[in-house]
Amino acid sequence: MKALVLAGGKGLKMYPLSQGYPKVLLRVAGKPVIDYSISGLIDSGITDLTVVVSDDRVEEHIVRKWGMYASVVYQEGESLESAMQAASSYFRDVENFILAYGDIVAPKSFYKLLIDTFVSSGTSSILSTVPVVDIEDYGVAIVKENKVVDVYHKPQRMSKASSYALAGAYILPKAIFDYLEEDLVLPEALSLLVKKYESAVSHWTGYWVDIGYPWDIIAANYYVLGELKESVISSKAHVSSTAVIEGPVIIEEGAFIDHNAVIKGPVYIGKNAFVGMNTFIRKYTSIEESAVVGAFCEIKRSSFQKEASAGSYSLIVDSVLGVKSVIEPRVTILSSLPEKKHILRELPLQGIIKKKRKLGVFLGSKARIKAGVVVQPYTLIDADTTFP
Repeated sequence: MKALVLAGGKGLKMYPLSQGYPKVLLRVAGKPVIDYSISGLIDSGITDLTVVVSDDRVEEHIVRKWGMYASVVYQEGESLESAMQAASSYFRDVENFILAYGDIVAPKSFYKLLIDTFVSSGTSSILSTVPVVDIEDYGVAIVKENKVVDVYHKPQRMSKASSYALAGAYILPKAIFDYLEEDLVLPEALSLLVKKYESAVSHWTGYWVDIGYPWDIIAANYYVLGELKESVISSKAHVSSTAVIEGPVIIEEGAFIDHNAVIKGPVYIGKNAFVGMNTFIRKYTSIEESAVVGAFCEIKRSSFQKEASAGSYSLIVDSVLGVKSVIEPRVTILSSLPEKKHILRELPLQGIIKKKRKLGVFLGSKARIKAGVVVQPYTLIDADTTFP
């Protein structure tokens, strides 16, 4: 079976992290977001993929890492529907194909369940679904007796007992392209399709994160790192004899852990990353490739994207530092949100961030925070700017 993977668009809701940088190349626990979808499909036996992109850097990554399995097509518009139509000619000779969103972080078994359900159900299409709280932020499937009977596009109100969010992985008949030619959005097209073709549901209850907002990186890190059972430390990493490692960690080749640093896993330390002396890296943090954490810092539940850096004596919590962003020395990030502050799709973080609602700073690529600054909770800093 062929698969169509959607990895284009500007990712406007991910600003500032996606300003000038493709959303699907942002990293979660050492892997670009797009790799979770592609590796999940390949490990489930799907080896003929068409990936729709809108950025040369995404194409370069796909060709370099997945060229044996994937071809690349560019989309012309910004919509999901235009992305699908850009690749429609590749799927006219098949009865069914897999449609997968390239910004979903889920375990590989998410895709295996989809395929197994298709094989066992005998239906023409399969829609994967997940239970969510903020149902109005998603397309919604109405399910009766394990069959999808209707689909709604981001409803304002919906019975939680009868509705599930569409989960970004489907097996569809090629007729879906005919519906899209009628200028329908995908949920509208799916609504017509499930009324004509019998459609079963693949209901997923494991971890699943739609990378749509900057703080979704924190949630995805939590779930992926939470799967670690044991440490994997490269023989080509340098870990000081006075450093303390507790809990499961991944430390990649070329990483340098300096004197008296403490790392309390689950934590990911990427290739050629640096952790300074007397620095404390707490649970559910990822320090990605070539990122730098200075001496005497404390980092908690945060993501340093590729080549991001923080100066000495900084406190960084519940934050995401974009690619090549810089926090100068002696910066303190506050993260406890006011009770009345409403954050879109914040609820996946509940149970992760206990007792108090917490979100710190989100820096766009090449953004900078000046030395000695105290940054208030939920601060978004545009790419290529200096704060304050």
